[in-house]
Amino acid sequence: MSTQTLTSVAINVVGQYNQAGKQLVRAYRVGAERAVGAVNERFAAVVNARQLPLVNDNVKASLIIAQQQITGVVANGLNAGANGADSTVDQLARGVKGSIERVSETGTKIESVFNTSVFDTVGVFALPVAYVSLEIGNLVAQGAKRLTERVAGADDIAVAVPAKKAVRRGAKKAVARTSRRA
Repeated sequence: MSTQTLTSVAINVVGQYNQAGKQLVRAYRVGAERAVGAVNERFAAVVNARQLPLVNDNVKASLIIAQQQITGVVANGLNAGANGADSTVDQLARGVKGSIERVSETGTKIESVFNTSVFDTVGVFALPVAYVSLEIGNLVAQGAKRLTERVAGADDIAVAVPAKKAVRRGAKKAVARTSRRA
């Protein structure tokens, strides 16, 4: 169990959270586009459904076009924010990945200078926690992907529901045993 293995697991964790962030930004972007489209459709339906005095079809068309231009400006602003968030997520992931690599390289240099394998021992203890973090990252990334697919319109996604009742019962029994002892 070397620091290189621990490093690769840590980098994979960062990658999972990066993907989750990008999926959430995509969900936001698709949701905003849907909202703008719905506003445009409803406004046009309301304007066309009503008989307004001194308002002919040309005026109604002009109102609808003006409203669509306004929502277009709003949509561009929302899209620019989403692009900024997407870029920030990538920059953050690159920075954290670079930091992990620098710490690993420094650890390797220290080991070679002092001719010791302390980091291998630390890796033995830290690796199980790193794998748990990776699994949590995988779950977060999968959840974000399912959310994005659902927002984007793919409602037929099969989602496995974990059996939580057995875990909860065991936790309640453990709490009950602990409280009886106290």
